[in-house]
Amino acid sequence: MTPTSPAGDAARPAGFARVWEAGRIGAPTRGAAWARCAVTVLVTLVATAAVAAGWAHATYAGSFAVAGVAAVVVVASVTLLMTLYWLHGSIGQVLSGFLLLLFCMLAGGFALSNAVFAARGEVARGTITAFTPHTTLRTSWESCRVRLDDGAVVSREIRCDAASVGDHVTVTQDPTGLAAPAFGDRTHGSPALPAVVGGAFLLLVVTIVRATVSGERHRLAGTPSAAEGPNPGYYPRRVTSPEYGSRTS
Repeated sequence: MTPTSPAGDAARPAGFARVWEAGRIGAPTRGAAWARCAVTVLVTLVATAAVAAGWAHATYAGSFAVAGVAAVVVVASVTLLMTLYWLHGSIGQVLSGFLLLLFCMLAGGFALSNAVFAARGEVARGTITAFTPHTTLRTSWESCRVRLDDGAVVSREIRCDAASVGDHVTVTQDPTGLAAPAFGDRTHGSPALPAVVGGAFLLLVVTIVRATVSGERHRLAGTPSAAEGPNPGYYPRRVTSPEYGSRTS
């Protein structure tokens, strides 16, 4: 005698439809919670890599750096909101994740720049041919133009402090242009900073996973999360769903 499946199992989607159902925003199911966790990790990874690449490409001064700070704040705030309102994590998890993300994006730019220079940086001697002070959006900095000893001119200005025209300097360049040129021999950078940034990002992923688990614990216990408590009107579908508090969903 062949066992029969419950009617609910027959109607349960399979394959990609199952994944699509699990990814419904706000769906009070275990599958949806982990789908949201995966999306949050993916968004965080892509955003962190993009911001770090921008910082490595910038000269760490001027309007580009100001725009980079704005991007850091916006991306970190989006991740904070996703962790709190989408994953239903705790306030402590949200704050720790926010700080870890800020560190990963800001320090990640320097770590990427060091890694690029260590992998393919080109070191050359040159002379400062121009020195220009700048003031933009209450930010002041100085930049230098450098002509190398072989006659070539460094394509981008280099941030410099207390430099003078005619000074002889050493410059490290990335031939692909990803990392901004910098003074000194930067091809022997320590791997410590990339390792620290990698460890911080791993902790960030762990924090996102813990926030997902915390949200599921609240759902199964039928208690409001840090986001649901003060905003019950935002989650009527989640709270009133028959799947809320179910361990089988």
